[in-house]
Amino acid sequence: MINESALLESKSLRDSVLERTDVLDRVKALSLLPDGMHVTTAMVAVYFGVTAGVIRQLTKRHRKRAGSQRHGCTARP
Repeated sequence: MINESALLESKSLRDSVLERTDVLDRVKALSLLPDGMHVTTAMVAVYFGVTAGVIRQLTKRHRKRAGSQRHGCTARP
């Protein structure tokens, strides 16, 4: 693991890790609804590898903060 302050201070160290993109290979794409902006609880759960119940519980627990960040919840049909 590279020390963050050393990375900030040393151009040669930054240059040595510039091509490291291996972490990008582990990032999954988040599927969106056809509008390209929204996701369902189930879609978020699949992305994080948890159940939809976990996502609902976290949303409930953090609703006040999430609401302030333009997070919206719609009722299930």
